[in-house]
Amino acid sequence: MRLPYNRPWLIELADHSSCPHSIREGVQKMLTFMWLNRIFPFQNQAPYILASNVLERVINEIEFEDQQKQQIETETVTGTKTGRRIDENSNTPSYADVVINGNGQDHINNTKKNEKSQLNIIDFCSGAGGPLKKIEKKINKNRKSKLLNPIKFILSDLNPPIDNWKDNYDSIKSLKNNSISYIPYSVDATNTNSFLSIEGEENNILNERHLRTFFLSFHHFNEELARGVLVDAMRNSEGICIFELQQCNLRSMIMIAMLGPLTWLLTPLSWPSLSILIFTYIIPIIPLFLIIDGWISVYRTRSISHILRLTNLASLTIQLENQNFNKFNNNDKENEQNQTDQTESEIEIEWKWEFGKIKHTWPWGYMTYIIGRKKIIQDDEEEEEYDDRETEFGGSHLSE
Repeated sequence: MRLPYNRPWLIELADHSSCPHSIREGVQKMLTFMWLNRIFPFQNQAPYILASNVLERVINEIEFEDQQKQQIETETVTGTKTGRRIDENSNTPSYADVVINGNGQDHINNTKKNEKSQLNIIDFCSGAGGPLKKIEKKINKNRKSKLLNPIKFILSDLNPPIDNWKDNYDSIKSLKNNSISYIPYSVDATNTNSFLSIEGEENNILNERHLRTFFLSFHHFNEELARGVLVDAMRNSEGICIFELQQCNLRSMIMIAMLGPLTWLLTPLSWPSLSILIFTYIIPIIPLFLIIDGWISVYRTRSISHILRLTNLASLTIQLENQNFNKFNNNDKENEQNQTDQTESEIEIEWKWEFGKIKHTWPWGYMTYIIGRKKIIQDDEEEEEYDDRETEFGGSHLSE
C-alpha cells in the first residue's frame, strides 16, 4: 500500500482533546498490555522482548566503539601500540572483559571515564509508559550479569501524565538508586533546546550523552514535525531508535481488526477500572477506538524508504546550518583563522542508518525499526575501516 509522502494527516480519536479520560486510559492500557504480554499461540514472545534485544545490541555497539576510541586515544597519548586490535567479529574479549580483566589502574581510569560518558536512554512521547519499564529491567539485568553499570532510562512527553508517572516512577529530582525515572516538564522532541533553559537536573540529563527512543509513537508526527524530530536528534544525541508494530499495508489493517475481539478477551487480565469495563463490554467504545485508531496508525505509519528520505532531508538541514554558521564566523578575520585551525583538527561526524523488521505476531504482524547512530571519523584510515564494516550490516544506509 504505497501512499504519497505528503498525505493528509489524520488525528487518532484517543488523542483528541475531547476524548474522555477513561476511554483514553482504556486504549493506552490495552496497547501497553499487548506490548508487554505474549498472546499464545500467535506470538512466540512478547513484542517488548524483540524491541529490547534490538536496543541492547545498539547500546553494546556504542560501548564497543567507545572502547575502541579509548584504546586509540591511549596509543596516541603514549606513542605506543598494544598490538591488539579489538575486532567485533573475532574471539577477542568483549567490552566487559576488557574492563574487568585490565590492570587495577586501567580499571579505575576506565570506570571514571565511563561514568562521565555514561549513555542514557531518553524515551520521547512516553505517554502511559508503554514497554519501557520491562525493557529497562531486561537490559539492566543482562548488564548486571556482565558487571556493567546500569543504563538510566528516562520518560518524557510533550504533555506528561504526571499523576500516572508519580505512581510508577521516580522523578529525576528524587532519583537515587533506581534506573528509570521521568522528566516532570513538557519536552518537545522537535526542539529540545527550548527545554535547556530550565534550570535543574532535568536540564542536565538532556545535555548528557543519550540515545533517543520512540516506541509506537513516531507515526504521530506529521511530515514537518517528523523531520524536526530527526534534525534535533542529529544535533543533540548519540542516536535515535524508532520502533513500530505495524506497517502501512492491508495485512496490518486485517491484524488491527482483530483488536476488537482480543480486547473483550484480554481486558480482565489488565486490572481494569469500573469505567473501562463499562466502555469495553456494555458500551464497547474502547474496542471500537482501538480498531479505528489502529487503522489511522496504519495509514500514518511511514515505510522504511520514507523515513530514510526524511533522514536525508534532516542531514541536508544540518549541513546548511553548519554552512551558515561558518559564513557568520568568517566575517571576522580572527574568527576566520580560528575556524581554519578548528577545521584542521575537527573530527568528522557522520550518521549510520540501519533498518529491519521482525515478526511479532502470526501471521502478518511485524515490528519495524529504524536505528540512526552517530559515527565519528578521526582520520582517513579509520574512515576506510568504517566503510568496510558497513558492508557487514544487511540493509543499512549511510547519510553523510
